[in-house]
Amino acid sequence: MKKAYLTLDPPREPNGTLCRTGLRHSAPVVLLPGDPQRSRKMAVLFAEASFTAHRGTFATYTGKTPGGADIAVTSSGMGCACVAAALEELAAAGAEAVIRVGTCGGVQPDLAPGTIVIASGCVRGEGASYELVPPEFPAVADPLLVRALCSAAQELDEPVRVGLYRSHDAFYMESKAAHPGLRERMQKWIDTGVLVVENESGLLFTYGHLLGLRAASICVALGSMFADPNANVYGAYADPEHLARRIETATRIAMRAAEQLEGTK
Repeated sequence: MKKAYLTLDPPREPNGTLCRTGLRHSAPVVLLPGDPQRSRKMAVLFAEASFTAHRGTFATYTGKTPGGADIAVTSSGMGCACVAAALEELAAAGAEAVIRVGTCGGVQPDLAPGTIVIASGCVRGEGASYELVPPEFPAVADPLLVRALCSAAQELDEPVRVGLYRSHDAFYMESKAAHPGLRERMQKWIDTGVLVVENESGLLFTYGHLLGLRAASICVALGSMFADPNANVYGAYADPEHLARRIETATRIAMRAAEQLEGTK
């Protein structure tokens, strides 16, 4: 386990169940999608899977990877407030590492729909992490977990991009269907090499570090928000089946990374 700089004791029911997630105990590695339905779809890829709990936005399934590593998937909902609650209760339940598996919008104009992007770190444009640490504090993905994700992708012969995410709170201010002036708002992130934008990883990396959790993100880019200025939806939505296959591939990479992480203990 990593060192925890902040310890919490979230409330439990008389039987020991954590109030928000419905968990008592957690597998050491937890996949963290946003959508509860995506939890169920990811659990289908486990070699063994059983339903654990579902409360509100938090749906959990527990099982084993194809290689036999203990794993779980817990949906976090969208945005940092839900992610914070998930991290707090997962840490209390005994989780050691969390891997966000989801989707993101491309910032760089050349980012094709379906590209898998592993975060090296994140620009903290959301507000939640500022309640925890000062502005100078970096949001950095756990290096061991990033290495495991990259190694797993290579094993699966899957090309990936590795680089910076940006997290923010106002969804439609930085998305394909954004308010006017999107290019002007995003130009500084294009110029500084930020690859994608999403809503959770800034808090995930910051709070994960404080709680002693290894944290990383692997997301499927929906396409560049600047690829087709006449379209108000991302290119990936034109082929839902292809998008689903890409999310499945990202999930398989994360599961293999979990196996590699278990091998380092």
